[in-house]
Amino acid sequence: MDLREIIMDAIKYPISDTRKFLIFCVLIILMSLSTVLPSYGVKNGTLSIILTLVTLVVACIVLGYSVDVIKGGTEGEKTLPDFDYVKNFVIGIKAFILDLIYFIIPLIIVIVVASASGLFKSLTKIVYASSDAIANGANNLTMIMAKVPNSAVATFSNALTITLIVGIILFIIFSLMSFTAMVRFAKSGSGIEGLRFKEILKDMLKIGIIKIIVTLIVIYIIAFAMFLVIGLIGLIPYIGVFIGIFVGVPFIILYVYRAIGLLYADAE
Repeated sequence: MDLREIIMDAIKYPISDTRKFLIFCVLIILMSLSTVLPSYGVKNGTLSIILTLVTLVVACIVLGYSVDVIKGGTEGEKTLPDFDYVKNFVIGIKAFILDLIYFIIPLIIVIVVASASGLFKSLTKIVYASSDAIANGANNLTMIMAKVPNSAVATFSNALTITLIVGIILFIIFSLMSFTAMVRFAKSGSGIEGLRFKEILKDMLKIGIIKIIVTLIVIYIIAFAMFLVIGLIGLIPYIGVFIGIFVGVPFIILYVYRAIGLLYADAE
């Protein structure tokens, strides 16, 4: 599918089955209770614990259902998938773990790079020197920095630059891999498939890395525009916030995951 077809299909998709969409909206409401009710002055320790547990459980169900939405997109399904709350919950936990792995790997690499480049060591020197300067009467930034060794500042600056560059590159690479991994997981139901890096790279090359990047950028630009509309709807007295959050947010979630599924349909 080309970009226009993906976007148009994804925008129409959330309301392809009104009943299932409303059920999804209810799940989002349940998931939001732990943050919404306290904002209205409802505060109770036991209730907060219960609502937090409800939020975690429902969030897993929502994530698992979203994975099914991706699967439906890759298989050309035209309407929202059926709900299977136990299955959705299990899939949601697996998807969360998979996402966590793709976050931890670059994080570890960045920490190693930061340590090897001297970022932490130089930062420690700067902190100690600054503390000593303050203890000895320095009362402004110029006086404090005058007591910090230039070598420590130079090392910190260079190390920070290197770490940021490596971090940004890794974020882009692993974000793209994470999307592809989630699609492989959605199609197979196996978390192991989401960790087959060689196959993930093959899928990305088959679709086209530039196409993936461009499509994802457009998907999220449109999602951001939708959030702006939700913000405007939220200005409507009394009902605006509820319409925006409990209808608009579910719509955006389904739109994004549907679009991702359609994008990777060509990786079959």
